[in-house]
Amino acid sequence: MPNYRDIKSGGEGKDFFRQRLTGFGLSMIAMGVCFPLYYMGLFGGVEGPLSPGRLGEGLAGMGFEKFHVLFIFLSCLLISITWNWLFNLASLLIGSRMTCSKTDAKGKACDAQVRRTKVLPKKGGNEVVQYVCTQGHKRSEALFHPVKKGVFGHALWVTCLLFCVILFCLT
Repeated sequence: MPNYRDIKSGGEGKDFFRQRLTGFGLSMIAMGVCFPLYYMGLFGGVEGPLSPGRLGEGLAGMGFEKFHVLFIFLSCLLISITWNWLFNLASLLIGSRMTCSKTDAKGKACDAQVRRTKVLPKKGGNEVVQYVCTQGHKRSEALFHPVKKGVFGHALWVTCLLFCVILFCLT
């Protein structure tokens, strides 16, 4: 029987006060990181070693040009767009992130992890792929569960695209 705390908080085990305290703690950590960066001049309000003018002079002194920065942001854009496609392709090829597709009489799927094996059928000479789950079900197909981009992944590629457009327009 579920207890009152789980019912009240939606089953997650966190009440309102704990969620607010967690958010406050994360805000304090972010502020603790941003204060030193502000006083070092990263945000442009204070003159310091990380002020935009000094960063630009330092990068120009090392030979960086707009093309190099554009190349870095384009590379980050391509990686942030395609990383989950490549991960899902590799996972599919090696047979991971797959579950059993066997359903019972009620239509509920088994959803146990499977391993891919190659079997030689008795009648034909060609090898066929067979998925065997931990419950012992043997199937010719399995369900693949791909990784999807989250909020951070989408924010990263949009930010890289925005910087690429800005740099392309400035060049």
